[in-house]
Amino acid sequence: MKTQMKFQKWLSLSTIIIGAIVFIFAICFNSGNLADLMYYESVNIRNATFAADDFLAMAQSFSSLMLGLAIAYIVAGVVVYITATNSRRNYYISNKIVAIALIAYIVAVSVIGLVYIFMLVSSFYAINWTEIYDVYEIRQGIGAPEVTQSPTMFIIGIVVFIITIANALAWLYNLIWKIKLMKGEKALLEKGSVKEVA
Repeated sequence: MKTQMKFQKWLSLSTIIIGAIVFIFAICFNSGNLADLMYYESVNIRNATFAADDFLAMAQSFSSLMLGLAIAYIVAGVVVYITATNSRRNYYISNKIVAIALIAYIVAVSVIGLVYIFMLVSSFYAINWTEIYDVYEIRQGIGAPEVTQSPTMFIIGIVVFIITIANALAWLYNLIWKIKLMKGEKALLEKGSVKEVA
């Protein structure tokens, strides 16, 4: 039981940290290369046939959505502490509900995040990059930023959401482990033993 207790305390803290990582990713997503791409919106490049508008609109929606989900992720991690799910030796029904709800929420965030990332990748590479490079060549002297087809932010996103999936799986493992130990301890107590389950 002691090993499991240490694991759930570490897991509770890591959940808040992972929520913070999702929050930072949401803030930073539209930066660097993707921020420079805003120069190539149709509003800035008149009569352009390529327009990065569709991708940029989706990217903004993604950032806003993930920002809200990340805040809720952190709050969910705090709820774990409020309900003492991080430190209880035995889980009550309320603790089990918190753990199950947390797992479901993290899985939902992971799925939404990954689906959005792959949609964004598709939209990103659908941009007419040849024309963007042509505009850059013409306008670089008047401040046009150089942009590339770098997938860095998308790769970071995939890594972030793989981490959130691992977080959900760790909570599922923790819950199964806790229930198993509680059953084992109950069986020992019924036999009149005061020994702890390993």
